[in-house]
Amino acid sequence: MKIFEWFIRMLYWLQAFAAPVIFFGFIAILVYSKTQNKTIVIVLLATGFLAGIFLAEFIRRRYGLEDFFAGIYGSSWIDGKSEKKFNK
Repeated sequence: MKIFEWFIRMLYWLQAFAAPVIFFGFIAILVYSKTQNKTIVIVLLATGFLAGIFLAEFIRRRYGLEDFFAGIYGSSWIDGKSEKKFNK
């Protein structure tokens, strides 16, 4: 069971890591298509990798990966939070 938990946590970590990498990757593609400058592209991709590591570790330490993504993916009607709006 521990390997399954580790695998899920790794997927959450990779998901948090991938967001800045993809964002900076798109910017790098745009910059490269306009300027053909490889140095700027490498700097942008390195920045994306560092930002991804920082973001994933920040989420893991501050909130916990499972709790963070549960808050994003969870429905508010399951928690009973939406009932307060409708019962007023």
